[in-house]
Amino acid sequence: STITTEDAAMASSGREDRIASSVVMVDELRDKLSQAGFSLEIHVSVACFSSKPARALEALTTRAPAAVWILFGSLEPVQQWFVRRQLPCLVVGSCAHGVPLPSVDADYRAACRHAGALLRRKGHRRIALIRPDGDFGGDLESEQGLLEALRGDETASLLVLRHNSTPEHLCALLEKALRSPQPPTACVVARTVHVLTVMMFLMQRGKRIPQDMAVVSRDNEPFLQHAVPPVTCYAASSAQFARRVSKAALQLAETGKLPPKALRLMPQFVRGATV
Repeated sequence: STITTEDAAMASSGREDRIASSVVMVDELRDKLSQAGFSLEIHVSVACFSSKPARALEALTTRAPAAVWILFGSLEPVQQWFVRRQLPCLVVGSCAHGVPLPSVDADYRAACRHAGALLRRKGHRRIALIRPDGDFGGDLESEQGLLEALRGDETASLLVLRHNSTPEHLCALLEKALRSPQPPTACVVARTVHVLTVMMFLMQRGKRIPQDMAVVSRDNEPFLQHAVPPVTCYAASSAQFARRVSKAALQLAETGKLPPKALRLMPQFVRGATV
């Protein structure tokens, strides 16, 4: 149906890994907004998520006015544009530092703090955080959580591997890390699609999981539990996400106001067999 000013709209960066993990949540969100009399229209635009998105965002928001804009996978330039334009906006994910927008995200800082403490208890002192390059707030929070878990242990260290999301670059970084004088003995991996690359690379190099290298996925997709061994991970509830996002979106649509606070939902720890 045609979007009106009483409809909610969702903008996405078009990144396949993020869209795949959001499909179930978006279906739940559509149902809940529909029950409240709102429709949900999805806009996928790479141009809107570039480093200079102003022209594309101006065109999109003029063409499809909405009561609320829900941003998935957004970086600081997009978020700051919505702040300047004062359009009703909710970030699904984490805001860049200092951006005064309401947001809903998994509590990656707490999850990674738990992961770091778990790995320490298992005897790991050299941990690698494997994350895509870029300033996604959740990835920065993940790094902070791991640093907090290792704080106070002078024998512990965190190696952050920032890759360009291609298997080739990620494998090259892992190769360099494994050849270093003090290679990591555990990996915490952001984004489930990269867990597959990490595990297959380690197996190719003759590394046993978890005996030679522990692997923790910060995120979850059903296929991780079909891996051998099943992957230790943190699972956010899509239904809980949908409830919190729809509640916030409806409040924003109906009142035009929402405090610029960060709502964080703690994912469930799934033990798996890779630690």
